Amino acid sequence: MMNTDNIENNIVELSDAELESVSGGTKYITGDSGKSNVRTGPGRDYRSIGVLHRGEEARYLGKTATDERGVVWYKIRWDGRDAWVSSMYTRKISY
Repeated sequence: MMNTDNIENNIVELSDAELESVSGGTKYITGDSGKSNVRTGPGRDYRSIGVLHRGEEARYLGKTATDERGVVWYKIRWDGRDAWVSSMYTRKISY
């Protein structure tokens, strides 16, 4: 069942089964245009901890958030830790 604890923050957390049914198996995020800053939180105000280059992949953790501009951010596993990347420069992929 969907976790609604973070609804006030516009974060939606899905179980693996829910993610499979909604996303058609999407499990990765890939850099789509140039380079995408990987951040500690879902927004430009969070610290950048790296870059997801075009064609690189990161594990999608099944959470999204929307920033003050209305941009969707994906929660990913990056260098052994949880991080966020903007949907403006990335896309979901599945295998």
